[in-house]
Amino acid sequence: MPHLDEIGRNVVRLRKAQGLTQEQVAFHSNISISRLQDIEYGCKNTTIDTLIRLARALQVDFRIMGVFSMTDRDILSKIQGSFRLKHCINGPLQICENIVQLRKTEKLTQKELAQRSNVSIARLRDIEHRCANVTTDKLFNIADAFGMSLVELSAMSMSEAEIFHLIHRSQNHSGDGGSYRCKTIFLRYTIFCTAWA
Repeated sequence: MPHLDEIGRNVVRLRKAQGLTQEQVAFHSNISISRLQDIEYGCKNTTIDTLIRLARALQVDFRIMGVFSMTDRDILSKIQGSFRLKHCINGPLQICENIVQLRKTEKLTQKELAQRSNVSIARLRDIEHRCANVTTDKLFNIADAFGMSLVELSAMSMSEAEIFHLIHRSQNHSGDGGSYRCKTIFLRYTIFCTAWA
């Protein structure tokens, strides 16, 4: 997940490509129309739970809602050099587990990470216990505290192939599926070159 304005633009893009009105998406997401409009304009107080429900209504995975319109090169540059987790319980709130494992790997206490990220210790505990009611701006702060983007933090437990598979599905729902062939060729070439390096 990158910046919320990008997520908002992609929500609009997906909604329009699927021929859905704001009322339909809001109804299927169980949010108000005004809340959906706020998200489409990049509202910072958007919770993970709201994004998950919104993504389901638009038939995409919420973890890539803000990156599927990025170029392959940009996505790969964000995730290739990043720290990778070995053990993961993949799912919508995997980012919370990624935070715990990264904090422990870097030998930080909850208090130290809370201070670095300007998040209260209580809120950090909620996040680490997979609370879906956390706002995305808190996650941006935590990612910054680790010196990485939210895309990197989200992708720590996902393979490149999985990320591109989710992006392909999202592009199909946004009417941009034609560029996937180029993305697949580039991804295979990158994996091939990486394997022989």
